Amino acid sequence: MAPVRESIYFPPLDKCLDGRHELFSWRTTYIGLKELDYNPGDESLERHLTDPQTLDLLKRSFTPDLGPTSEARSTFNTKTSAINTVPSAQGRFDIQQIKDDTLWLSTEAKLNEVAALRIVVLERQTRPAEHLQDSSLADDRSIALGAGSFNGSRTQPTLSVSRSAWLPQPTSSERLPTEAFDSDDARHIRLFKIYLAERRYRLKTCKYLAITASCRVGDGKAASSGLLGSTPKWVDSVGNEILTAWDIQGVSEYGGRNIFLSGIDTLRARIRGLEEGSGWFRDMGLQEAVEASWCESQIIEMVAVLELMLVMLGNLTQMSRSGVVSSWFRLMSDYGFFETFEPPLRELYDTREIQLQSLSSLVSVAILRIPYALRGIESLSASTSSEEESAGSAPYLLNPDACSEISEVLVNAASECLRVASPAVLAWSIILQDVREQAFILRETRETRQSIHAAERFRITASPDVDHADQTSTRGSGSSLRRVSSTGSDTPQQTTFLEQLLDQVLLIGVDGDPIAYLARAALDGSGVLNVIAALSINFCTPFGSDHRGKWGLKMRHVLMDLVKASLTLIDYQPDLIETTLAVLTGSENYWQLLERPREFREAEPAAIFLEDDTFMDRLFYQAQSRFPYETLPFLKLSRALAVCFADQGEEGIPALWPKLAMTNSFTSRLPLSFAAYRLIEDDEESSFIQLTASLETFQGESAPATPPYKRLKQSSSLITAESMNLRRIPEGTKGLVLSETKPLVVRWYHEYSPLAYFGILLNSALMRGSMTDDSLQTSSPSFETVTEIIDLISLLILTTSKGELLQTSYFTALEMTQSILDNASEGLNRGQDIISVIFDIFEQELGRQPQGTDGASLAILNRCIQFAQALLHTMPDRVWPFLGRSALLGIKDGDSQLSVVLASTEIAMAKYDFLVGCIHLYESLINDATSHAVSRKTPTRMKGRFSSSQSQNTGVSQIVMKKVLLSFQRTLLDVYESIPAWKFVQIDQKFDINSRLSTIFNRVLTCCFGIEDRSNANEKLSGPLMPAAEHTINVFLSTSGTEITQDYFTSMLNEGVVQALSVEPFDASYWIQQTVSALRLVTALLRLNTMLEYPQSSLEVQMLRSVSLLARCYTSFPFRQPVVELLQVLVHNANRVDGQPASLLGHMGEDTACQFLESLLTIDEPLCSKELSASIWRLLSDVVSKRQQWFAISVLTGETPRKIARKSSSGPGSSNRGSSLLNVALDGLSNIGRLPLRTASAMLEFVALAADSWPWTFATAEQHPYFLTAITEYISQVETVSNTTQNRSNQAGMEYYKIQLTSHITEILAMYTHYSRQNGKRSYAKDLLPNLAYVSKAAITSPNYNASLQSNLRQNFEAKFQDCKLTTFKRTPLRPTVLGISFYFDMEILNHFLRLDPSWQGRSRDGFAAELARANVNLSVVEAQISLFHSWRYLAVELTKSLAGDADYQKVMVEVVTDCLRTNTQNTLPQAVFERLAQSRADLAFTLLQSLIRSKTPRPEIKSILFTAWDAMRAHGLDLTIVLDNDHAAYARTLLKILCLSIQAHAHPQPFQGAATQESNQKNDSRARFTAANTTLFTVLEILKIVVANGFRSLTTLLHDAQPPRILPSDFALLSAILRTSILIPGIERHTTALLSTFADAQTSRYAATLLSWSDQLATNRDPIYGELSINFLLEMSGMPALAESLAVEGILNHICSTNLITFLRSSSNKGIGPFDQPARLYNIWVRGILPLLLNLLHAVGASMATEIAANLNQFSNQIARASSMFTFHGSPSSSIVSAGSTQGYITLSMISEAQTLAIITSILDTYRQAGASAGVASAEIVEVAWEKSRVREDVELWLQQKSVLREKLVPVGEREEEWTRMKPVKAEGSGGVGNRLEERAVEEMGVLMMLLAEKEE
Repeated sequence: MAPVRESIYFPPLDKCLDGRHELFSWRTTYIGLKELDYNPGDESLERHLTDPQTLDLLKRSFTPDLGPTSEARSTFNTKTSAINTVPSAQGRFDIQQIKDDTLWLSTEAKLNEVAALRIVVLERQTRPAEHLQDSSLADDRSIALGAGSFNGSRTQPTLSVSRSAWLPQPTSSERLPTEAFDSDDARHIRLFKIYLAERRYRLKTCKYLAITASCRVGDGKAASSGLLGSTPKWVDSVGNEILTAWDIQGVSEYGGRNIFLSGIDTLRARIRGLEEGSGWFRDMGLQEAVEASWCESQIIEMVAVLELMLVMLGNLTQMSRSGVVSSWFRLMSDYGFFETFEPPLRELYDTREIQLQSLSSLVSVAILRIPYALRGIESLSASTSSEEESAGSAPYLLNPDACSEISEVLVNAASECLRVASPAVLAWSIILQDVREQAFILRETRETRQSIHAAERFRITASPDVDHADQTSTRGSGSSLRRVSSTGSDTPQQTTFLEQLLDQVLLIGVDGDPIAYLARAALDGSGVLNVIAALSINFCTPFGSDHRGKWGLKMRHVLMDLVKASLTLIDYQPDLIETTLAVLTGSENYWQLLERPREFREAEPAAIFLEDDTFMDRLFYQAQSRFPYETLPFLKLSRALAVCFADQGEEGIPALWPKLAMTNSFTSRLPLSFAAYRLIEDDEESSFIQLTASLETFQGESAPATPPYKRLKQSSSLITAESMNLRRIPEGTKGLVLSETKPLVVRWYHEYSPLAYFGILLNSALMRGSMTDDSLQTSSPSFETVTEIIDLISLLILTTSKGELLQTSYFTALEMTQSILDNASEGLNRGQDIISVIFDIFEQELGRQPQGTDGASLAILNRCIQFAQALLHTMPDRVWPFLGRSALLGIKDGDSQLSVVLASTEIAMAKYDFLVGCIHLYESLINDATSHAVSRKTPTRMKGRFSSSQSQNTGVSQIVMKKVLLSFQRTLLDVYESIPAWKFVQIDQKFDINSRLSTIFNRVLTCCFGIEDRSNANEKLSGPLMPAAEHTINVFLSTSGTEITQDYFTSMLNEGVVQALSVEPFDASYWIQQTVSALRLVTALLRLNTMLEYPQSSLEVQMLRSVSLLARCYTSFPFRQPVVELLQVLVHNANRVDGQPASLLGHMGEDTACQFLESLLTIDEPLCSKELSASIWRLLSDVVSKRQQWFAISVLTGETPRKIARKSSSGPGSSNRGSSLLNVALDGLSNIGRLPLRTASAMLEFVALAADSWPWTFATAEQHPYFLTAITEYISQVETVSNTTQNRSNQAGMEYYKIQLTSHITEILAMYTHYSRQNGKRSYAKDLLPNLAYVSKAAITSPNYNASLQSNLRQNFEAKFQDCKLTTFKRTPLRPTVLGISFYFDMEILNHFLRLDPSWQGRSRDGFAAELARANVNLSVVEAQISLFHSWRYLAVELTKSLAGDADYQKVMVEVVTDCLRTNTQNTLPQAVFERLAQSRADLAFTLLQSLIRSKTPRPEIKSILFTAWDAMRAHGLDLTIVLDNDHAAYARTLLKILCLSIQAHAHPQPFQGAATQESNQKNDSRARFTAANTTLFTVLEILKIVVANGFRSLTTLLHDAQPPRILPSDFALLSAILRTSILIPGIERHTTALLSTFADAQTSRYAATLLSWSDQLATNRDPIYGELSINFLLEMSGMPALAESLAVEGILNHICSTNLITFLRSSSNKGIGPFDQPARLYNIWVRGILPLLLNLLHAVGASMATEIAANLNQFSNQIARASSMFTFHGSPSSSIVSAGSTQGYITLSMISEAQTLAIITSILDTYRQAGASAGVASAEIVEVAWEKSRVREDVELWLQQKSVLREKLVPVGEREEEWTRMKPVKAEGSGGVGNRLEERAVEEMGVLMMLLAEKEE
């Protein structure tokens, strides 16, 4: 049989086993779905969930797994056959072991072989992570959870369990005793656990997808506005596809059965599984542990099935089918609604009991579909039967048998007082009551009609006068009447269907009325209202946290329907109000409401309440009409409805506000003594009275009392008119008497503002200084009243703030807030407002705290903190000063009441609501300090009509802000340190506090050190936060470790990993959030430690010791990203030390390291997170490049160093996969086109750094079959990115990664080219060359810097935000730099500082945020292009070493040199960037041009470089005084070098061409060559004039004037080289006149002589270098005869001889200056300067110069004498120069050159002397030069005869001659016994000397 189709769900086996494909477990799938808000671009998860096989399995979630089948066995055999896998017991996997495990699992689990095989493969792939988790997991877990954290006890069996009861508990399933990790038993246990996990998480995944789709259904606005955050649309599509396949009203295509009935069958199967046990491992002695895992898994699956049922019912828009309802209630009856259910291992069931019971209660209510049932009853009022559908498929109300069964089940539940069933009992009683009412109406109508019909018939029959026509008419009328009534037959036997249904229901065996019995049992017997409240508070909110809390809101909708329906049955009463409040608010506190997304419009129960007339009429308006007699119901309802963020009017005013701003009903109790009223109307139903005098609502309040904690000077004159109107009811007001018992309770028809009245109540509490527990207006309001009022005002302000963030402007929010506060302040005295009243109450209650633990007073403090937080957004100027003077922080007196409250109250109570509130307040203060920092720094200007009002109410003293923030930071750091010792009633508070504090500390550090604000501390934008930040650094980064217990971080990490890896991490988000925030804080601290260059802190030491724990954390997906970032920081910081850095691998331990490395092999798979993948490769890049040798070896080889050393055989269970991370990178890059750009870039960087640090990496890369080919093809096919594309959108900006990829590839190819050349594979460079066309052009092109964008942005930004520079927001190393929209300017920090300014986002998302994002993208492109250039420079240089003589590459080199120089003339970059890049381009051009000149390339294109180089020099500047006298002189020097080399290209003779070619060229190109030659000559003449002549003068002047001088000796040498090369150009002699004029105008010779005269003063360490340079320059000038004549005419010899340096040379000791004397440069001046200069002058001027030359030469008598004896032969030497201490008898090449020059000069002089008058000279005037030529000849001849002695006496001088000593002779044959090139050269030169001397004698 053919195998099943391969899919992503389970691809071919070999791909799974060799690491090419990581399978998605259902647990990973579920985690990935929950992480989509943070990683929405996970395409791998989408592909997995949209795979047909995956979808099919999800749709079959309720279908039992198929057992072993012949088809599955055939597929299994095919997958594991030898053709598809390679069995190997010692290789990567043991296929036989895999087969055995599969068959074992298939038999034990009764699972088909293919499904079992997939689980076995999953075990294989997750083995490294399991191995890491295996170490002491149970012990760590017990420690983490057994430290007294869970103090709540279960006092009731149902629905009232404390929150701690449902937190994860350590179970026996976590403590399975195992043998060795790789044993068969241990492996089978892991397979068992994975099998159970796959079952659980398949259901949970299905549930998550279904809930996602369900939350979108019907929520059009929510869906369009991103209700569930950034969840992708494909998740909805998958969920909808599942829900569509599950037709709850029909028969599912899967299993041929109704899906709901299949769910019921699944529940029954799981219950049977609980009762019967698993049956696994009975012979292993592990029964208890196995059964614990089995039972826990069954319960978890039951919970998931119940949730899926609830989802399906929520999407049902009609009544449920009778068969479904009947089956459900039969199940509930069988197991007592899970209230009387007693499974085995009761301790496991206890933690899940509340879930099962709550869900069964909700499903029991939801399945009745109350709204549809009540509407259906109305439609059934005319029906007589239900024959349309079968009994099972009809709506349940159309099936009397089903209704009877439901009634029977619920009556039995009511009789047993099952509280879980009470909501369904109440719902059914309401439905039946409506059935009875409709049936009674129908019956009464029918009976009335029958009576009328009978009477009419009697009248007609009794009247004989009635004619036939009248009878006909009457009959017709009766017929018409019946048709109109249409209520059935008039006969008594024909009853309606509802009557029949009612009659059948009433037959239930209950004493009395069963309907009334059900209602009484629910309300009185089971306390259903309390049950509904408990469901809302204890279950819906905490257990509905998925989908950002939307699922909890949806579950409360079921209860909202029930409460609404019950309003027809239950009158207004306190219990009903409390229940309604619980359904409206759940257990959400203020801080949870603050963080809830405002877009939850349709999901808000408050929104449903506000829009429903039934709720408003029967509850809200009732409560409002009883106010203020009954204060709390109206207050609590108002508070509950105030959380509805979405119901806003056109002006952004909360919908509740008009109801609080004005009402016309005031209910109060009259004082006993009050009689100023009269009765105006009295009847049986109501009595009305009217006031005859005004009634004081607050007696005795006209003269307020003085608060006990301070003195207030007030008088009655300060009471406003509005206050008087609120404090009394005027005369003539009418009222309805509600209670005639004295004292009377009257509802007065009096208009007033309830909100203003709330303000008076608060003021009353403040003035009296005390609060009571009653609400009489003669007493102070109760604590609860004050608490609710403050809470209501806070929520109203919060609503406006939420509206501002999405709809309105800051100013509108401020106006709304001000209106609310003004309304609440209307009844207060002048000089007071509601803000001051609430703050005074806060201070009053704060002063009471040391007296005891008063919970009510503490609640008021909490609400005041919430009020301050809500007010801070729009009125920070009221909050900051208050906190500065408040006793909360004790800034003035040093006594912090926050610490007092913590110590005396909250720690004792183990509840920390006040601390949590203060933390939230501090977080908001930080937000305010940053978001208003720019506006507070910007000077205040006159505001225009349309100007921003952001800065209004933001003016706060910086000193106050610093003190407040520092005080908070100090206190909270103390909390952070001491919290491990605290006990908690609610453990989630501990995690919330820890995670928030970690996040806050990180935020403070980031805002202060994350941007390059170089201002002083007082002027920084983050100035108010700096003291807090510095204190944090001092605490955490101390070297002693005494400030903060460093082990606390370790304990948090351990606690987090234990919980995240638990069997069922239910609601592990608290642990995850705590751990992630701690990891990020530690990472930021360690980065900051490096950035500030602090010594190694104790925190870093502790983290190094905890590396093994970090490795365990890595196994949990939510921790991977922060763990990788922390490890990267540890690697980077360890590299700072001078010695050997700490080894991460060593701190891990060998076993942990092996498993961690194997875990890293998967990188980010199967959940392909681009950010995580890039982070992992960055970590590995640091590992291989930051001296982590052992770690690097492990990464590159796949084995630890110890394992490599041992090389012992290992079993297949513990062996590595045989792969390394290097191979993973090479495999991935072989398909580089399919990789995400960011991931590919990080992988290439890793390979590049690995190859750079470990060259043998290329041995592995070379063996890879595809890697080098793939990356080479990539750069040959990559396209150029245009400027338009870069600037059009941020998405297009992703192209910078393409450039970055090209850069990394180019760098890798450069290193591989070097590697190949060293290994003798020079052909690779030649093969690579054709693929570099794009790189060679793109790398040299000027970066696409958008100058207009950057400059305009800077100008606009700094104009908008004065005194704030844009460069302030440049990011620092505190946060890693990544190419993209936040590359240069940190957008996250910018958003913190500017988010409230309207110009930040702009009206159409075109504000500064968008502009800065575009600027960052543009800078990212520039960065990538610069990186590409540097990589290309490296490659070009390497190619030059291999292909210097290759014609094709020479063409490329010419183009590159030209492009480099041309690009340097086209600057669009900022000056600093351009200068660095221009220097690099120039360096590259110089290197390549130098190679071209050396290779003597025949390419004619090289000559054009001269003109490009000259253009580049012109663009930079021709005045050497300027270009060399600044910080960027190096670029000018490089250009001069290039200019010199480019001139050399014209000085070289043309390559030989054949006769035919020569003739053709002469005919065709003679004119072009002539033009080009002239152009070249004119260019060279211009260079000689500007650069050489004028430049030499400028350099000499600068050298003399600058202090210290910035001119280098090489500058003069460059000019000399240019001059020397220029005069060699053919045709230059035709422009002698121009040259003479140029050098004469510049007075070059005079400046050269002057430089020579200064050279002794400019000498450093007695080294007269400038003397040599000046002589050499004069020598180069003398190389052209015309210039030499000019020098002679100017008397240059006299100038030279008169200088101090030459005078010293002439007056030296008798022996003269030789090559071994110091300073050695004097001899160089003599032999390479003076002598050649004399020769050139003599040659150029001729006989007329002979006399002067001879005279000057004789002035150097000592030098002449030394030259005569310098070749004296002393025989064979006995020792070296150094040992002998004498230089006599040693020879250098310079000495031979000296003798040659003297021989030529003396020869010429002798010729002129002999010619005498015939030469135009007087022979007597030409003196004889005292150089003994014959002696020199004899000595030289002796040296040539004794070459062995010459070899020993010949001394190399300089690097070049040293290199010659290591070179072989050029002429191998006939070398005459010379041993090296230096000897050969010396012999040749001596031969020339002998010829010269011989010619002289002849």
